[in-house]
Amino acid sequence: MRSARAIGRRPRQRAPEPMDDATETDTGLRSEPEQSTSRLWSAGTTAAGAAFAFILLRLMAVTHYDWRTAFGLADAIDFGDAITIAVGTFLGAGTITVWLLALFVPLSAAGHLRHLREGNRSPGSLVVVVAMAVVFAAAVLSFSAWATLAAALVWFALLVAVELRGGPTRALLRRITACAGTLALTAVLLGAALIDEVWVPEERIELQDEVVHAYVVQNGSQFLTVLTTDTRQKRILLSRDVTSRTEVN
Repeated sequence: MRSARAIGRRPRQRAPEPMDDATETDTGLRSEPEQSTSRLWSAGTTAAGAAFAFILLRLMAVTHYDWRTAFGLADAIDFGDAITIAVGTFLGAGTITVWLLALFVPLSAAGHLRHLREGNRSPGSLVVVVAMAVVFAAAVLSFSAWATLAAALVWFALLVAVELRGGPTRALLRRITACAGTLALTAVLLGAALIDEVWVPEERIELQDEVVHAYVVQNGSQFLTVLTTDTRQKRILLSRDVTSRTEVN
């Protein structure tokens, strides 16, 4: 027979186990694929926004911020021309471009050297630095910009000295180097807003009854869309009326 003590004992109840169905969203964490997708989406949105802002600023700058002329010129421009406009602007603004390269080429080279010292070999970064250095050398030779070259060499030597010496100045330099891409984008957009040089060469266009100095922004089969050099007005010239076209050096 069971004792009264045994009969009166109640079975011990287990404490309820914690629910284990909390998702990553409940904890505020996202999986790595989701983070990668978010970064790609953010990068794509930034690139599209920067391209739109660049084209808009270029249209406003070359028309001397005349809203109606910029609106009329927008009919001859699309997003597919962004690369052409960017390269043309970069090559057309010779002096400003040389000084920008003198600033960013040493900065990029110093950043690559820092990665090498840390044991991080980056072939892609090396290719970018070499390409920028080649373009800078071509600009220096084309414009005989020897003072700019000397300034770039001094700037690079200063960056290397700070990197080797260490201290708080090196920490500041590394923060600047890490933001080189953002600084370059800011410089490009600022240049797009301030440089009124059109992305195509100026031409002397002889018509049957007049001579026009203008930039040809659209070359159609039956007409030319041009931006006049002096007044920065949009004009449409019929191709049958054009007797000669010569680039103005």
